[in-house]
Order: sequence, then structure tokens, then C-alpha cells
Amino acid sequence: MELRRLRLIHELARRGTIAAVAEALAYSPSSVSVQLAELEREAGVKLLRRVGRNVALTAAGWRLAEHASAALTRDEAVRTELAMLGAGPRGLVRLTFVQSPALALLSATLARLAEVAPDVRAEVVQQETAPAIEALRSRAVDVVVGIEYDPVPVPRHRDVDRRDLIREEVLLAVPLGSPRTTLADVEHEPWAAGQPGSGQAAAVENVCNRLGGYAPDIRHRSDDGLILRALVSSGQAVTLLPALIAAATPGVSTHRIPGLYRTIFTAARAAAAQAPAVVAVREAIETAAHAAASGRDDIRIVKGPGPSTLDSR
Repeated sequence: MELRRLRLIHELARRGTIAAVAEALAYSPSSVSVQLAELEREAGVKLLRRVGRNVALTAAGWRLAEHASAALTRDEAVRTELAMLGAGPRGLVRLTFVQSPALALLSATLARLAEVAPDVRAEVVQQETAPAIEALRSRAVDVVVGIEYDPVPVPRHRDVDRRDLIREEVLLAVPLGSPRTTLADVEHEPWAAGQPGSGQAAAVENVCNRLGGYAPDIRHRSDDGLILRALVSSGQAVTLLPALIAAATPGVSTHRIPGLYRTIFTAARAAAAQAPAVVAVREAIETAAHAAASGRDDIRIVKGPGPSTLDSR
């Protein structure tokens, strides 16, 4: 059976619908259906059953999906082992960054990578953490630079190797000259936050409710940290900003919230974590992180790997 088709049934087991598989892998739904039908013919047993307008895996389908996961992991592990026997890091690494870490780390990362691993071709896409992790597990990308706010944990997975880089303070950002310096002071102020479901939005709601004792009046929504910062500097909102992008912002004053932090981490598939090109990219990111944290007391480097994986699905 072809790995390409096994990947489709693996993704169907994870995502539940042909439409979701097609979107994740940039195929048309009809193409996914045709390939799954061919896989069913090769298997010689019924793999799918119709449920309304969707399909579901049969018992045989679930079993093949388990084997598909193992086969894909083994294939990647073999490729990694062979790459480690090569002359050095080379090849394509598809990389995702959340915007705020990208502003602080991306330029230095690419410069370092060009210096130490010129045969590695890095392709960068901006993507929020949760969908980036799913894209990583689907083999659509190879390295993720993600973020995790303390009150809003990012799900762990057994097939993902996570390494924490930076732990930075998350600060209350208010217009320059505002006398308001605490969460209690801004209870009745308009807030700017990320889109619903984003880590920043969840952090705003969690922190205001948990530490401030109120639900924030969120009037403005953006996942763009620069837009959130501009809304504050215009005098139209308050928000939470991570230290990396909050410092030295014209028109904005920042104030510490004791015990509130954000972690920046890298993630790669566990089977490919030792691939030389992946190692080179992650080391370049780590070098950039050390430079960004140098001389600052609101950011610290995290030593060693991050929390490991808890959930296999």
C-alpha cells in the first residue's frame, strides 16, 4: 500500500471528515475520496461506511489507520537516520511562526541558519499555535514556533517533540500617561484581544476573571500584536502584551502582573527531531532566543526540553 494513501486514512482517523482531510492536505474532497476507494480496493475489506452525508471508519478502517500511523512514523524515522549519516544538514524545512515571536526572532534565526547551514532551505509561514501543531502532525510543516500562556495550556501529543525556549512576562498595556496600573484599575476600560479561541484572547478572559474578578469588555479583536499595540497607543483600549513586543513601544505604558507568563517553544515531530536539517533550524532559533533575552529581567531562557507529550491523538 502506498504511504500517500495510508496518510489519507491516518488523517481521516484524526480529523473525522473527508472535507477536513482535504483542507489539511490541500487536496480536493473528490481526490481524497478516490484515493481512499483505491486503498479500500487494495486492502480487500470495507474501510469506510456511509453516515449521512459523511463517512466513518469501519473496524478494519480503524485498524488500518493505526498501522498507517506506525508506517508513516517508521518511514520518517528511517529518513532521519539516513540523513544523520550524510555530510551535513540539507534539504527543505517548512517552518511556522506565531507573529509576536517572529517579530523578535525570525530575522536573527534566518541569518544564523544561512551562516551555519547554507544547504538548508527554510520556508516560513505565519500560523497560530493550535493549527500549526495540527499541521506539524499532518506532516504539512516540519518545525513550529508556538506560544503558550500560563492559564491556557497547549495540548501535548506523544508524536510531538516540544522544547521550551523563552519564558517571558505578560504585561498589562495601557495608553501612555494613564494612571491605571493594575487589573483592578482597568475593570471598566475597553479591551483589545485576539480572536475568540486564540491563546491571547483566552489569557485576557482568564486573567481578568481569575485575578481581576470581572469579565473584560472586549471591543476590539485582532491576532496581530502590532494592531493590539496600536489600539492601546491610540488611547482606545488596554490589553495584555508579552514582554518581547511590549518593550519600548511609543504611546504605551506597561505594568507587571505578578505570576503571569508566556512560554515560547519549538516543536517537531518526534520521529524527525534528530534530522540534521531540523536540528539546525531549532538551534538557529535557540541562538536568536538567547540574543533576544540577553540583558533583560522580564525574559529568561528555559533550560532543557519542555514538558513532554501526554496525549497520543
